[in-house]
Amino acid sequence: MTGANSGIGYAIAKRLVKDGYVLGYATSDRKADKHEAFDGLAQIGRVHWVSGDLSDPAVPARLVAETVEALGRIDALVNNAGLSTAGPALELTAEQFDTTFAVDVRAAFLASQEAARRMTEGGVIVNITSIHETTPRPGFSVYASAKAALGMLTRSFALELASSGIRVVAVAPGAIATERNAEAEALSPEIPLGRPGRPEEVAALVAFLCSEEASYITGVSYLVDGGATTHVIDTPKT
Repeated sequence: MTGANSGIGYAIAKRLVKDGYVLGYATSDRKADKHEAFDGLAQIGRVHWVSGDLSDPAVPARLVAETVEALGRIDALVNNAGLSTAGPALELTAEQFDTTFAVDVRAAFLASQEAARRMTEGGVIVNITSIHETTPRPGFSVYASAKAALGMLTRSFALELASSGIRVVAVAPGAIATERNAEAEALSPEIPLGRPGRPEEVAALVAFLCSEEASYITGVSYLVDGGATTHVIDTPKT
């Protein structure tokens, strides 16, 4: 799992380890802030740490390969790592565009390729997108476009990998209260359920989709948004 050290990613990783998965813990580096999350997961179950910058095209496949070599097989891949690039459309740069798509889309594409090649007995790939996969918001022109691309990548891979017994699905969170999403609580008035989501609620859906109970589900994206996409959030993201 990429981006497993904080927020939604950590909640998903923790849930999967509790469910009995042996986890490949993939982070961008091994700096001190990543160790606390790793130690917490390692106290629950078996965790193998791999690291590398996903904007480097050589890294995603390497992370998968190192995980399989260490743990013996791969049954599930969760592409969670992403950049929340924000700003007025006319002020965003080519570098921001390229870096966002490299991490949010290309890395998931390359990791999924490698994982699928190694899922000899079938498996599941879960891509973490966003409500902005389908619903735009001012200030999110690049971010939303990347998540939309990842959503279509999900559907395309699902079609091509079905015959190999590999399911590919997406989970699209809305406003989730994490350390990175400081504005989540402020958006409560625009969410029909009246509150931001919890990372554990996203993790519960991912866990279900990775399980045999979801064995007939592929090629779709599931919203976890408290009903937010029933209307457009027009407050600009800055």
